[in-house]
Amino acid sequence: MGEPPRGQVIFRSEHARYWIVVAIAAVSTAAILIRLSDSHPLTIAFWRLIIAVLILLPFAARSMRRDRSGLDGRTILKLCLVGAVLAAHFALWIWSFQFTNVASSVLLVTTHPVFVALISVGFFKERLRKLSVAGIGIAFLGSVLIIGGDLSLSLDNLPGNLMALGGGIMAGIYILAGSRLRKGLSLPTYAFIVYGSAALFLLPLSLIVGSDLIVSDPREYLIFIGLAVGPMLAGHTIYNWALKYVSPTLVSVSLLGEPVGSSLLAMLLLNEMPGRGAFIGGPLVLLGILLVAYEPSRREKGPSGRRPDRKRTAY
Repeated sequence: MGEPPRGQVIFRSEHARYWIVVAIAAVSTAAILIRLSDSHPLTIAFWRLIIAVLILLPFAARSMRRDRSGLDGRTILKLCLVGAVLAAHFALWIWSFQFTNVASSVLLVTTHPVFVALISVGFFKERLRKLSVAGIGIAFLGSVLIIGGDLSLSLDNLPGNLMALGGGIMAGIYILAGSRLRKGLSLPTYAFIVYGSAALFLLPLSLIVGSDLIVSDPREYLIFIGLAVGPMLAGHTIYNWALKYVSPTLVSVSLLGEPVGSSLLAMLLLNEMPGRGAFIGGPLVLLGILLVAYEPSRREKGPSGRRPDRKRTAY
């Protein structure tokens, strides 16, 4: 037999944890790129989604033909609802910055591992090991230390804090829904429909708040392309691929690595030194992710607990 296609060698189920490291690095660039942009936050979110959809289009055109049997009206509706949840996550989190400070918003939006763990155990009857529970707690503690003393939980900031918390809940639902719907669909099909519907939901919202979707500075479009290729495709899309092979709890907790990566990049590229808490909190976040990642992946565990033969997978 000849050698399998290169993509099938690289994208294998047992490599999912390694690709999550790549996704963490990719999403960590989002904060830096957004800092460089002068556009409205909703404009940024809309364009990063639209450009990602355009890049995915040729791949989705092929994969949708293969997925025709699984793309009935009910499934498409579910995918569009996931897109609405993703759009709500972006909108709630972005708007929260107008009513609370950055530190509080970041902390509250990163509570999604707790919701993912609770829903996974309570509704989907998934077993959560003590090591995973400890990992979630350690990673969240690390996030608190990174943010340090900049939290603002006063009543004046309550609307913004509630919006950020809502953004965290939406992120948890987005991850959990992806872990269910990805099982029967290839990655380009799933990502194309979800990202496309999210952009469509953000479009009227952007028009209502008066954000300019058409910008005149060509530099802004270079930033949008960077956000689409990096945080969206190399970040979110790898997470969506990994959801087929690892637990949603691991994917959710690994997103807590984004502030760690962002702090390192800000130090290297913008000469911004993180607070003292980051030097303790960063390693704690990474330790928490490693503890949750220690769980065997879905493909490594068969129904009887034994590890089946590994298969190469293109998506």
